[in-house]
Parts: sequence; C-alpha cells; structure tokens
Amino acid sequence: MVAESRKERRSRIVQELFKLYERVRELEEELEEEITELLKRMDEDDFIVEFYGVTLENDGLEWWTSRGKEIRVRADGSIEVRDRRGKPILRV
Repeated sequence: MVAESRKERRSRIVQELFKLYERVRELEEELEEEITELLKRMDEDDFIVEFYGVTLENDGLEWWTSRGKEIRVRADGSIEVRDRRGKPILRV
C-alpha cells in the first residue's frame, strides 16, 4: 500500500514536470521568434543554432547563432547581441 502511494506520488510529480517543460518550450519559442526577426534585420543569413541556457550572470537567457553571435535576453526584457569576440553589436 505504501509502495503504491509512493508510485502514485512520483507519477503525479512527473506529470506536473512535463506540464512545466511544455510551458517552458512554448515560452522559449516565443522568444526565439522575436530573436529570429531581429536577426533577419541584422543579417538575413544568420539564424539560431543553439539555446545555451541561463547567462553566467544569472540574469537572462542566452542563444548562439550560425555566425557565432551571442544573443542574450535579459530579465528586464532587453536584448543584447554580441559578436563572436564578445563585443556588443546591438542592445534593444
């Protein structure tokens, strides 16, 4: 009986995590659409190749592009684009 209730609890936790992961993917897609639009205006041939994760400063999210640009979307909503050497190109 105890083992079954633990199993049900674990199952509930996993189901809740999947719901959260799905929502995270939806939100990431929204941001990626905005980033893609910005990239098209800067360099039509550049595109997102990898979602890197949380910035080292822990204040936003980070993506990398096919041409080596680093895109950061900060918690305040600003977007910063850096070239492959880390030099800021654009901040909006």
